[in-house]
Amino acid sequence: MSYLRNLKEKLSAEITAIPEIVQGSYYPALDGLRGIAVLMVILYHFGANRFLRPFHILINGDIGVDIFFVISGFLITTLLLKEKVQYGRISLKRFYARRALRIIPAAYVFLIIMIILASIFKYRVSASNFLASFLFYKNLPYQEEPYMGHFWSLAAEVQFYLVFPFLLRLNVNRYLVIIGSIVLLVPLISILGYYHAGFLFSNQFIQTLTKIIMYAFWKGPFIILIGSMFAVLLFKGLIKVEKANYFLSFILLIIAIVISSLSFTFYTKYVSECLSALLITWVILLNLGKHNLLSSILGSRILVKIGVISYSLYLWQQLFIGNRLRQPWITNLHDHLPAVLILVKLVSLFIIAFASYYFIELKFLKIKDKYEPGKKSKSP
Repeated sequence: MSYLRNLKEKLSAEITAIPEIVQGSYYPALDGLRGIAVLMVILYHFGANRFLRPFHILINGDIGVDIFFVISGFLITTLLLKEKVQYGRISLKRFYARRALRIIPAAYVFLIIMIILASIFKYRVSASNFLASFLFYKNLPYQEEPYMGHFWSLAAEVQFYLVFPFLLRLNVNRYLVIIGSIVLLVPLISILGYYHAGFLFSNQFIQTLTKIIMYAFWKGPFIILIGSMFAVLLFKGLIKVEKANYFLSFILLIIAIVISSLSFTFYTKYVSECLSALLITWVILLNLGKHNLLSSILGSRILVKIGVISYSLYLWQQLFIGNRLRQPWITNLHDHLPAVLILVKLVSLFIIAFASYYFIELKFLKIKDKYEPGKKSKSP
C-alpha cells in the first residue's frame, strides 16, 4: 500500500526540479545514436540487404526511423519540461519558431529541387503529392511515390509538435494520462485488429476505428510518444537511472534492432516494434552522460558527425533509394556492380548532405539559437 501511495503522490506531484542526468545542454551519445539510425535507413534504402541476405541478416530501415522518433519525443519533452522548471512556463511561440527553423528550410529546399527535377525529367509525381509534402500531411493514406515518400516521418513529427506540446503546457499531469493511455491502448488495439479478433470488433464503426488506430501506429506520432512519456516519468522521479553494467546499453540496442527485424525468428508485428521502442528509450537513458561501451562507440567523432548531419542525410538519401539509381541524370551508372553502385550513392549523398548542412541548416540553426529559452529575442 505504501508503494502505491508513493506512486500516486509522484504521479500527481508538480515537477519542480531537473533530474541530474538531463541537466546538461548537449549529449554526444544521442548524436551518435542518430548516426546509427540514419546509416540503417540509408543502407536499407541503398540495397545493402542483398549482400546480407546470405547470412540471414536483414537491415530494417523502419527501426532507424523509430530511433529518430524516440530520441525526438524524449528530447523535445525534456527541453520543454526544463524550460517550465527554469522559467515557470513554456513559450509555445519560441518552441514553434525553433521547430520551424530546424525542419522547414532544408525540407523546402529539397522539395524545390524535386520540383525542378520533376519538370525537367517528367517524374510521375502529382501536384497533390507535392502539396502533401509541403504541408506535412504525407503520413495520411496517399499514393506511394519514391521521391518524397520519406516525408511521412516529417509529417508525423510536425503533427506531434502541433498537438502535444500544447497539451504539455496546459497540464503536465493530464498530458501524462493522455499519452500513457495512448501508449497502452494503441498497441493493444493494433495487435487485436491485426490478428483478426473479430469477436471484439464485429461492429462496422469499431472496425473502421480500429483500422484508423492501426494506421496511426505506423504513420503517426505513436513511437514519439513513448520517448515523451519516459521523459515525463523521469522528471517525476518514477524512473531512476542508476549505475548500470558496462555492456548493458550495448546489449539492449542490439536486442532492439534484432527483435524488430523481419528476419528475426520470433518477430511479431506491432509487439516487436513496441518492445523495440521501449528498449531504445532505456538505451537513451543509459547513455546520458554515462560512460559505458555503447557511449564510447556513440561518442566517436565519425558517428557524432554523421548524427549532426543526419537530417540532411535523411532528406537527400531519397534521391538514391533502390537497387538502381532512379535519377535519369546518372543512368550511365546502372550497369556497374551493386557494391560499386552503393559506394557511388554513399559518396554522392554525403557530399550533398554536407553542402545542405553547412549552407542551409547551419545558417538557420544560428537564427534558431535566438529563440532558445532564456535568450532575449523578438516574439516570432
